[in-house]
Amino acid sequence: MYLIHKFLNIVLLPLNLIVLLSFMPPFLILKFLWSLKRSIYSENVFGKVVLITGASSGIGEYAKRGARLALVARREDRLQAVADKARKLGSPEVVVVRADVSKVEECERFVNETVNHFGRLDHLVNNAGVVLQLRLFEDFTHFSDIASVMDINFWGSVHSTHYAVPHLRKSKGKIVVIASAAQGLTTPGLSFYNASKAAQVSFFETLRTEFGQDIGITIVTPGVIESEMTQEFLPAVGFRNVNYQTQLILYPTNACCIYIRGIEIMLLMSYEYAKRGARLALVARREDRLQAVADKARKLGSPEVVVVRADVSKVEECERFVNETVNHFGLDHLVNNAGVVLQLRLFEDFTHFSDIASVMDINFWGSVHSTHYAVPHLRKSKGKIVVIASAAQGLTTPGLSFYNQSSPGILFETLRTEFGQDIGITIVTPGVIESEMTQEFLPAVGFRNVNYQTQLILYPTNACCIYIRGIEMFNPYQEGLKSFKNCNGMENFPWD
Repeated sequence: MYLIHKFLNIVLLPLNLIVLLSFMPPFLILKFLWSLKRSIYSENVFGKVVLITGASSGIGEYAKRGARLALVARREDRLQAVADKARKLGSPEVVVVRADVSKVEECERFVNETVNHFGRLDHLVNNAGVVLQLRLFEDFTHFSDIASVMDINFWGSVHSTHYAVPHLRKSKGKIVVIASAAQGLTTPGLSFYNASKAAQVSFFETLRTEFGQDIGITIVTPGVIESEMTQEFLPAVGFRNVNYQTQLILYPTNACCIYIRGIEIMLLMSYEYAKRGARLALVARREDRLQAVADKARKLGSPEVVVVRADVSKVEECERFVNETVNHFGLDHLVNNAGVVLQLRLFEDFTHFSDIASVMDINFWGSVHSTHYAVPHLRKSKGKIVVIASAAQGLTTPGLSFYNQSSPGILFETLRTEFGQDIGITIVTPGVIESEMTQEFLPAVGFRNVNYQTQLILYPTNACCIYIRGIEMFNPYQEGLKSFKNCNGMENFPWD
């Protein structure tokens, strides 16, 4: 096997170069010609019905092109002013709907009102968004402040899209998503805004794959646009004028104490930590499984193990198990490992939002709440946070739209910037690991053995991101190990 890997490492590089040189030039020429065509022949939206959320500011380009508009926002007085201006600019018909996109029932209502009034829906523009004042993660005291960002920026788009999709299928319509360049940034003080936009982009990239040619999706990731929202927290310098932005949108194409949460990877991580003599606090919902893991950890060398039955999706339980751990031991490492994935299901097949919310509550908010309560103690110990994310955060696998966007990766990338050298953060993005969770919905073939995975996790530096791809294609795993060694200045791993 080693010789095969060596052979592929030697042969694949020149082979890739040959393929790129053969296909890239004609592809770039074709792409340029296609872009040129799109710039000349923009879509004719005259008479089409366009529903725009967050429409109390920054709207006008659709009106100039003769579209019929349904404007949705929370401030009705502002909506009326925008509607009057839209009529003057050329829109033949404008209706306003006062609604809050963070509420599921109101999303259903304004979509239905739009369709009942106009008889159809051609475009949905998910524009509603909020950003909090620049605030570091540790400065948040009320989770309601944080939740509002995700409820509007992410869930508002999800709920609106859910109810609009049947009508957009009939009209072969389009969805325009106003995301943000912040989805790929790690700006201190914007951790939750960045995370909400990263989730939004990942979600709609997956929907693009699911919908295919039936519904077009355009994702716009602008920088700092001059608008009411940005003027509230940034000085008015260096803004891109919003008129320039809206014109572009209308050209769319189709011996420390370790606290570990969760069961699957936790099993082997607990054993690896135990072999090294760490004291462990193990947290999960299934206490019987926890006791078995604790017993084995003690046999492997852990001097002390405590188990705590808890549900990470509940804020008060996160506070409780962190406090119990600290009161018993202190705290040096936090391993955010708890996660769930639903059965493969397309977006349109979801009927209950409670099913969807559970993925976000555990995979994303579970990590947020645990980290929030652990950070003061980790600062004292100069400790570390290990985040078990997923390579799915960069994929568009149909049927995994909510799992793909629930990864907390961009949030912890931002926290790494905020915490600096005080708290180390290691983000692990594994591929398909053989575990109870993956075996429920994927055949047990091609899995990366979890033993190898957990050994790698225990050698992070304070600022390193480990990216491990599963289902071995061209053996990228070995390349990942080489990159990790280079990142840490290591010649070999202890087990080599």
